[in-house]
Amino acid sequence: MKQKFVFPAVLGLLALVLASGNAYLINLFVIAAMTTLPAIGLSLLMGYTGQISLGHAAFVGLGAYASALLCKSLGLNPWLAMALATALSAGAAWCIGWLVFRLRGHHLAMATLAFGIIIHVAMVEWRSFTGGQDGLADVPSLQLLSFDLRSDAAMLCIAWAACLLAVLLAGNLVRSPFGFAMRTVAENEAVAGSIGIASASLKRKVMAVGGAYAGFGGALYAHWLGYISPGPFDVGYSVRLLLIVALGGFSGLWSVVFGVFFVVITSEALKPLGRFDVVIYGVLLVFVMVRCPQGLLAGIHQLFDKLAAGARRRAGSDA
Repeated sequence: MKQKFVFPAVLGLLALVLASGNAYLINLFVIAAMTTLPAIGLSLLMGYTGQISLGHAAFVGLGAYASALLCKSLGLNPWLAMALATALSAGAAWCIGWLVFRLRGHHLAMATLAFGIIIHVAMVEWRSFTGGQDGLADVPSLQLLSFDLRSDAAMLCIAWAACLLAVLLAGNLVRSPFGFAMRTVAENEAVAGSIGIASASLKRKVMAVGGAYAGFGGALYAHWLGYISPGPFDVGYSVRLLLIVALGGFSGLWSVVFGVFFVVITSEALKPLGRFDVVIYGVLLVFVMVRCPQGLLAGIHQLFDKLAAGARRRAGSDA
């Protein structure tokens, strides 16, 4: 998608949503923003670097719990806590990358899945630290001067400003020489090594960037909601993030935003299914990867092209 068209379109849509005053719609867009941040990081890792991750929700959870605990236990300012939580998530992602990027293919997928499960179990079972299933309440809200920023309208502005900045920074990254190196590693690591690209180091750096995006999104979520529990950071959330990136065609940063809205709106429709919604997401993920490997939008465009070509052929035969 062309940035010069999408960026003003997104800004216009956000302005309309804010001006509408519709509480449900504003809340939905805030949730979409919280999902966009980790999805962009995952797109950099999977779409541009070719490395799979099935445990990305863990970094979102680390950011959320770290920021909440730094405020509640140490009394830090929420803005400082968010910065430290983002750095912690990035550091954790770099360390995990150092371990798991020794593997490839399905072994890499299983390793990242195991990491996600371990972190989620720790959130549930380490009750003295995380509150267990009861979670952590009374997480301080963000403040700007004397204004409380917990309202959905305020968070809509903050979260989407962060998302748009994240997309722009990620776009600059993939267009830089480092981005060229990322795509080279994704295509062929042997070729990358032959031209002097240190694949292992590069993959860890991209993993750290993805972890920072996810951690910041998790920290925002904690200070917006004022309460966190392990539930939102399970493997099911990792599957949804993977589906979002797949819907966007893996290597389209602005397409990630489309994937986010598709999944967020679908999630609202699937709420009656409870935790079984992950089954629907799994089936949809398989369908997209098999039938629309370039993303859902590209798949729809190809379908319309085929229908149009068929219509032209029928019109020609009738003539």
